[in-house]
Amino acid sequence: MDTLMQLRPSGRLRFALGAVALATALPLAACGPGTEPTEPSSSSASGTSAETSTPSDSASATIDPVGKWTSPEAGNPFLELTDDGNVTGSDGCNRISTTWKLDGTSVAFEPFASTQKACAGVDSWLAKAASATIDGDVMTVKDGQGSVIGGLEKEK
Repeated sequence: MDTLMQLRPSGRLRFALGAVALATALPLAACGPGTEPTEPSSSSASGTSAETSTPSDSASATIDPVGKWTSPEAGNPFLELTDDGNVTGSDGCNRISTTWKLDGTSVAFEPFASTQKACAGVDSWLAKAASATIDGDVMTVKDGQGSVIGGLEKEK
């Protein structure tokens, strides 16, 4: 019995180990699934058609993905598409970047590069974007399987 008591950590060591375990577990608990992404609050088309300036020579000049697309969700996720084919933005927690091109009537995104911060209460759905369709000022974002994962509105 004396041998078992000698192998048992002291009270201070047990407290320190408990504090380390708690400090490690709490940030991971903040990585929960968050809330489901929602469609943009406005789905009305703007009624104006802008000339598309994209890296693609496609005949799909009816959509204009160039500009900043935002969401009012936690962390204010957004994408900014430039006419040279670059995308920068935030998934509400991490900075994300990639390239884009027109693919028929949709926008195709290459896989995103991203920072790897953990943020409580933020659903980082936007980093999973593989494509998007645009109807006026509303971008419907889809994952690699073609499922709708969220929506963004074009900033005016």
